[in-house]
Amino acid sequence: MLKTILSLSIGLALSACAFSPDSSLPVTQLPVATSKVSVNPNWWTQFNDPTLNQLIATALENNQNLALITARVDESRAKLGIAASAQLPRIDIVGGGGRSEQSRNITGSNPIVSSDYKLAAQASWEIDLWGRVRNSTFAAKQDLMAVEYNRDAARLALSAEVAQNYFNLRALDDQLDITKNTIQSRLESFDLQQKRYRGGVTSELDVKQSEVELASAQSNLPDFTEAIARTESALSVLIGQSPRAMMDEGIARGKSIPELQIADPIPAELSSDLLLKRPDIAQAEANLMVARARIQVARAAYFPTISLTGLLGIESKNLNNLFSSNSNIWSFSGNLAMPLFNSGLTAAQVEQAKAQEKQAVAQYQQAIQIAFSETRTSLISNRTVTEKTAFEQKQVNALKVQLKLAKLRYDNGYSSYLEVLDAQRSLFNTQLNLVKAQRNQINARVELYKALGGGWEKVANNPLN
Repeated sequence: MLKTILSLSIGLALSACAFSPDSSLPVTQLPVATSKVSVNPNWWTQFNDPTLNQLIATALENNQNLALITARVDESRAKLGIAASAQLPRIDIVGGGGRSEQSRNITGSNPIVSSDYKLAAQASWEIDLWGRVRNSTFAAKQDLMAVEYNRDAARLALSAEVAQNYFNLRALDDQLDITKNTIQSRLESFDLQQKRYRGGVTSELDVKQSEVELASAQSNLPDFTEAIARTESALSVLIGQSPRAMMDEGIARGKSIPELQIADPIPAELSSDLLLKRPDIAQAEANLMVARARIQVARAAYFPTISLTGLLGIESKNLNNLFSSNSNIWSFSGNLAMPLFNSGLTAAQVEQAKAQEKQAVAQYQQAIQIAFSETRTSLISNRTVTEKTAFEQKQVNALKVQLKLAKLRYDNGYSSYLEVLDAQRSLFNTQLNLVKAQRNQINARVELYKALGGGWEKVANNPLN
């Protein structure tokens, strides 16, 4: 027993000399900024729309794509358990019993009947001198973290997609209302022109022009109705709505686009640390650690594998004596296996692992480049769409006054009805454009939250102890 303990102690000491993967990250030149900005993880609540909050909560609970990714997290966690189990000895209980009779043609006399009963604990353990098992476990842990980060990125993308589809839907609702109000106004104008024509006050040309403008506004109704149906269907799938609820209930509505609250602008100069917390960057970092660990796993194949096996139990020919002191049995052995010639297999596996690490480095650096590119674009977009919305609002205000003056001029005989129609047409189109600009302003803020990682925090990415 003393020799066994000594052997195990030596094995543990030698295993400390195992190869460890490089934990440093590639050097990337990042911009220097002083602004310290934090993003609320539940960023969608800043729009102050309870309906939106409920839709995103439902999507995070019922979306099937997210459920698929979550199941992959469970699978990776199980794989980690499988890999980690190899770090500790395996102990099995073996037992059996039986009776046998030899042939008389062999014994030459009466048949010999024998019995054998056995109960023992059998242990086996690979001494991880070169870190093959340890690095395999480390790789499995990092792989689990990568899958978890992918799930977090999917949750962020899903939340943003639900929010943007909801805002698109509310914008279409507003545009549909504007269209209906415009149709009603032009219908009244058309009726008035018909009366004026019958009274000999105006010409048939004014009637036909009014009728054309009415039909033009009416032609927008089918487009908006169809677009609303498509957007509702997309939202139904995102929130995991059942087919029955999709057909019977539809999508709930909350605040209109102008009523939605937009938080204060985010500074253009952001801390790089904020962007490096994005889940996709954390996932790329974990994948890099996986690739480096697998290099060490491949390198370990150059060196011998040492395993220990032991057995401790009882054995007896007679079942009644199985548990007596004379029935004790034990055995202990060590095995060593080392590749002698495998036609360059190990070298090729090491080169394959190194090539995969190069790919992981490129993907990590690309993830950082994409993060800063998306953030830069989103910051510029937030500024420009805000300016455009303000210009569209000024134009709508001016066109309302223009339409009022055009009607006064026409009613007093100073201008033709064409000026009124032009003013009506311009106001209608600009009102639709204003809603589109307001929607784009809100969606740009969602894109910025998404680019900043949505307030997600990365856990410590430390090697296994």
